[in-house]
Amino acid sequence: MPEFLNLLNKYYDQNSVEKISKVYEYLKDLYQKEGLYTIEFAEKIGTNIMAQKLDYESVIIGLIYPVYKANSLEIDPKIMSKDVKNIFERLEKIENLNLSTHQEQLENIKKMFIALAKDIRVMIIKLCIELTKLDFLNCFEENELSSYMKEVTDIYFPISQMLGLSQIKNAFGNATFKYYKPQMYSELVSTLSKYVEERNSQIKKVISKLKVEMLSICPNVVVYGRQKQIYSIAKKLQSKNMAVSSINDIYGRNNYLKKLADKGDFKENRLNQIMDILAVRILVDTVEQCYSALGKVFTIFKPLGNFKDYIANPKENGYQSLHTAVILDNGDPVEIQIRTFEMHTYAEYGFAAHWAYKEKKKVDESGVKINYIRSIMDLHKEKSNDELLELMKTDVYSGKIFVQSPMGKILDFPEGSTPVDFAYAIHSNIGNTCVGAKINGRMVPLTTPMNNGDTIEIITNPNAKGPSRDWLKIVKTNGAKSKINAFFKREMKEDNIKKGKSILESNAKLKNLNLSKLMEDKYLEEVYDKYSFQSLEDMYASVGYGGITANQILNKLNSLYKSDMQTREQKEYSLSDYKNDGEIEIKGFSNLLTKIARCCNPLPGDEIIGYISRGNGITIHRKDCDALKNLEFERLIECSWHKNDNKDFVGSITMLANDTNNLMADLTKRLNDEKVNLVGLVAKKRQENKAIITIQLSIKDKAELDYLINKLKQLPFAIEVYRTV
Repeated sequence: MPEFLNLLNKYYDQNSVEKISKVYEYLKDLYQKEGLYTIEFAEKIGTNIMAQKLDYESVIIGLIYPVYKANSLEIDPKIMSKDVKNIFERLEKIENLNLSTHQEQLENIKKMFIALAKDIRVMIIKLCIELTKLDFLNCFEENELSSYMKEVTDIYFPISQMLGLSQIKNAFGNATFKYYKPQMYSELVSTLSKYVEERNSQIKKVISKLKVEMLSICPNVVVYGRQKQIYSIAKKLQSKNMAVSSINDIYGRNNYLKKLADKGDFKENRLNQIMDILAVRILVDTVEQCYSALGKVFTIFKPLGNFKDYIANPKENGYQSLHTAVILDNGDPVEIQIRTFEMHTYAEYGFAAHWAYKEKKKVDESGVKINYIRSIMDLHKEKSNDELLELMKTDVYSGKIFVQSPMGKILDFPEGSTPVDFAYAIHSNIGNTCVGAKINGRMVPLTTPMNNGDTIEIITNPNAKGPSRDWLKIVKTNGAKSKINAFFKREMKEDNIKKGKSILESNAKLKNLNLSKLMEDKYLEEVYDKYSFQSLEDMYASVGYGGITANQILNKLNSLYKSDMQTREQKEYSLSDYKNDGEIEIKGFSNLLTKIARCCNPLPGDEIIGYISRGNGITIHRKDCDALKNLEFERLIECSWHKNDNKDFVGSITMLANDTNNLMADLTKRLNDEKVNLVGLVAKKRQENKAIITIQLSIKDKAELDYLINKLKQLPFAIEVYRTV
């Protein structure tokens, strides 16, 4: 019996072993047909999958993969279950990804890789397949090998690192280092071989000793060691601009380091930058125990320099731990890391995930989802395959899909997005001239939802009339909706103006609103400010293309009109009472109580008319006052002014001005120069660096007000100056 089949009993129960063996026997002839390497390749894939503690179906997939790929055969349904078939379909989608793309697309490729997998097992199986290829590099042509090693570097190594698959990650890391830096690799392997084996046995003794000592501090303490991988050592040496010979300086000069430790003057230098080639990690329950453990370490071993306190001063990514280097009795340096179990969990699965820390990356929303996968991966060490199976079938990017262009550009969209969304994501012009689309080489309606891994090709026609309004109902992205609306706003403005005006008038009739009363300039100005319109035409156009509804416009205008009418009524019945000392002559009457209407503030010199109010005397209005339209005509009475130089009135001026830095200071200075008695001054900012200023002042008559208006018009910042109505 092949060694592979014997190995099955180590990982699976008898029932699972029989199922795997049955598939193996079924595929034997196909293996022989394809050649010796095929059966070795299949067995190696299966072995690597077993090492990751995946379920028996995953091993079956690994066995089938080499012949399935080579023959595109239909496997007996009894051998390939529905679950197995689904995984193969996802593997195929991943393998159809265009991986030879630009550097800036790599993050999207990795996200798409994970999104296409859906079932976590698919990712691990794919990585095990790629891991197995490392044992068959001699079968690659040189150009194929170069392309494959680039994929390992850019895609498979980072993903295995993200998922916390350390065995696979390390194999990828060491293989790419050996391929790209063969001379340095050989030198480093040779150098480490002199020291590491002996040091590893020393580390085991250190771990045993620390476990015993730490039990008095924390009964639950965990102590373990690790050796830094070759590629990781090389990366650190390069980042510190150090040669491989630096390792000899550390591990080959034991007495030198011991003397420094004895003197206690081991200062920061390049040598202690790579003390973590061999390291021990101590995990305890509480922060207090961390510092107690550190003290205990220093009573057992001599420290090399100061320790780094990342608990009191966490790294920016939240990483917390105590780091120190000590010298062993034989003169070997060892790094010791001490942290709580909670800190360890956070470092491994939280925002300070190991891969983000090592790559100096910030973790986004997708990083949180990756951390969830890693937590499931860690359960492999504790739970059975049956318990994990449902957890493994998780869709990491639920609600999001990844698709690519024929050139390999990868974009993500909300689920349900269509080729129209894709077209506008590429460029506005592509969307505006889109007349059709292909998904995976097949013509489809533009309403067809895209799926993970689809290749989308947009068909355009430069003579196309532009997007359809119906597209606004099918697109899912705000970007596409915005660009479609922008087209209608820009390209069809005249039609939209006519359409918008008609819609507004029709809706006003339905609501029984007098549109001519609502369309006063002062009301429209407020609507322009609220909705960022530049003009009346701009407002009509926006209603026409659907940027805003007619009801929104009418409701705002009607609200402003009602508020204005209410204010006018309040002013009508909140007038300045004063005894008529003869300055106003009421036709046919004398010594009647009169009031100046604040809605128009008449001044001597204005043509005036009186209104006989009910029990409140006579209200004096200017003859051109708008409020008269709403009063009873029969109650109006003729009146006129008698000159009275001792009487002051309140006049009001409105100024539209450029909003300069010294606007109010310059204005008040001019008013002061004219010896004006100010009653009130209110400024209100408008868009486009304009300001509206209302000036209330005490004056004798209309002539004095007109004189002041003419003076203010001459100011350099004044745009328009007029009497306030």
